[in-house]
Amino acid sequence: MVKTYERHVPLESLTLIEASNNSTHLKEMLIEAGYRAEVVPSDAISGREKKRKVCDIQDARSLADAYMKGDIKEFVWTPNDECSEYRDIVFAYRDAEREFVRASNKIWAICNRKGYKIEIAAGKTSVKTIRETIKSMNITGIIAKRLEMLVEEYELNVKRRNELEVIMAEFVFGNDAMLALMQLPGVFYKTAFVTVAAVGDVHRFSKASKLAAYGGYAPSLNTSGEEEQRAARKGGTGKPLDNDGRRDLKYFYSEAGETVLNTCAETPLGKWGWHLYNRGKAKHEAACAVARKLLTYAYHILRGDPTPNREAEKFYRRKLIRFCGTLGKERVKELGYKKYDDFAEVHVQRIYAGLPPTDSAKAWK
Repeated sequence: MVKTYERHVPLESLTLIEASNNSTHLKEMLIEAGYRAEVVPSDAISGREKKRKVCDIQDARSLADAYMKGDIKEFVWTPNDECSEYRDIVFAYRDAEREFVRASNKIWAICNRKGYKIEIAAGKTSVKTIRETIKSMNITGIIAKRLEMLVEEYELNVKRRNELEVIMAEFVFGNDAMLALMQLPGVFYKTAFVTVAAVGDVHRFSKASKLAAYGGYAPSLNTSGEEEQRAARKGGTGKPLDNDGRRDLKYFYSEAGETVLNTCAETPLGKWGWHLYNRGKAKHEAACAVARKLLTYAYHILRGDPTPNREAEKFYRRKLIRFCGTLGKERVKELGYKKYDDFAEVHVQRIYAGLPPTDSAKAWK
């Protein structure tokens, strides 16, 4: 591509790239070669007639026409090398989870077809338990070989997922922003890592509601005709669990919202979520509302806004100690801390040292 540019494209030209999976890489290649390049939103030509958007060449002409007429108000932010590395880890983690769920579903389906019952909680049921269960069924022949192949696939992807979790934990250990995010109830190291990977530079969002929209919890209705048609078939846009927003952020923060309702009900946010539920909201809607608040709080933490009080101090300290357990005592010592409490104390003091004491009755348990 760069060689083609050097032969046919003037160096002072501006290249507009429609946002896609590889748009960041294409922009970097062109900039390194000395060209100007910007990524534009994928819905930049959503107002054009559908019949005109029939091929890549016409789309390219429409993008250029929209830019020259001033219809493209801003360019898409592109991640730096560090953020790109974080995102690659998140994508690999997502793929590993997807693959071992597929393998577990196939194992269940084969056993079910043959009249055998097997219970698999994908990612939680150990390979040893699965093999022992299959062995107790006395399955032989090609079916047994097929099941063993699927168990090996399941084992490989669970191992890969676990290795990626350790990699995430290593990055979180040395990243103050990620560690600070764990103040939030329901947010542990994986959610903190994914947040920084997805958000990158938080200052690209002028306010918290825009980050919430980016995560899919306050979706914009400025969508293309095809997206509106898909949303209409699903019951309309703006539903709590529709496909708006970044899926990785939405997945982890929806899980965090559920965690707050289930295990952090005594926190102010948990009480607020249950209040919504008691007023008639479905539980998943209340969890999404909690998730949206968590993401707005994450916005202020990433900006470095001061923590308002010490209510979450004890909660945060315990979470940091539990986090150290994911790396183990030896690794924590290698990183410069004699024990878990030392690590927790350093980061608790960094956030809460300058704040006045809080009434113990108001502190989070």
